[in-house]
Amino acid sequence: MEPNKKEPVDAMKLIKSLVDVIQAFFATAWKAVLILGGVILVAYCYFESIVPEGLSLGDAFFLASAAFSFTCIAVIGVSFGVFAALWALKLLVLANNLRLKRRGQPPGSSLHPAVDNRSRVFMSFLVALPLAYLLIFVRDQAPDARMHATLMFFAAVGAITAILLLIVPAKAQQANHRLTVSFLAMAVFGILVATRPAILNLAMVNLGVRSAPGQVVLFSDAEHTQLAAIAAVSGVKVEFCKLPTTDKWGTRDARAVWHGVGGSSYVRLFDETNGSRDVLVRANRADVEVVRGERTGFDCPPKVAASSHGKSS
Repeated sequence: MEPNKKEPVDAMKLIKSLVDVIQAFFATAWKAVLILGGVILVAYCYFESIVPEGLSLGDAFFLASAAFSFTCIAVIGVSFGVFAALWALKLLVLANNLRLKRRGQPPGSSLHPAVDNRSRVFMSFLVALPLAYLLIFVRDQAPDARMHATLMFFAAVGAITAILLLIVPAKAQQANHRLTVSFLAMAVFGILVATRPAILNLAMVNLGVRSAPGQVVLFSDAEHTQLAAIAAVSGVKVEFCKLPTTDKWGTRDARAVWHGVGGSSYVRLFDETNGSRDVLVRANRADVEVVRGERTGFDCPPKVAASSHGKSS
């Protein structure tokens, strides 16, 4: 009998099947990105109490960008938190195994072989030092930055993720991935509600939809008159300064929370003496401009004290 001969592989069928798989992947990924971008957009608008107007089909690219930016920030931040917690997990595992050893029992767990390395654990400790310094000593410089809460969110989620994924029991157990994912999702949601990090704000700043703290927001003369009146009625003290040789007014006490997308812009005016007090105002998109960059050199001229009246000559 002749040995079985392998049938020749049809290159065209192989290429066609590969193309079909790639097309199906991109079709699914595109839908997932749009759904995630839509959820992020709805969440951001809900937290900022804004209603976008004049959105077009081209804003689908914005949704994809929002999803990509948000995902990148979340992945990088949580990964940083996981690595910073590695040394604490090593100490926790050693302490637990030492406790079991004193009782005459075998070790109960260990770190995952991929991260159980002295150099990695030492580097984790070095990374955790600046994170601990920021969490203890640094406070937010702007009322909507919430960088302290964001770092706390990354540290807490990273620690819980590391505990669930990097601690390996000594006895082989059948892992319940659904239960692990469900517990992690509930933990992340709870930490999200407790800390209220500024991940959405950071994502929108990266996209240019939101102005960053310290950036100058410019308004036309007519828009400035309206905003100044609204701020006065609302009891929010905002300092506007007129730009020389122009009809524009600028301030650092305002934040463009929605600008460049749709037909209208939304501006949040912060009280310069009490950042927790603010007012949200809808403005004409053409009358609002954001000067990107913190070192713009824009400063209001010092106020000249009014001369005292009633002095005896």
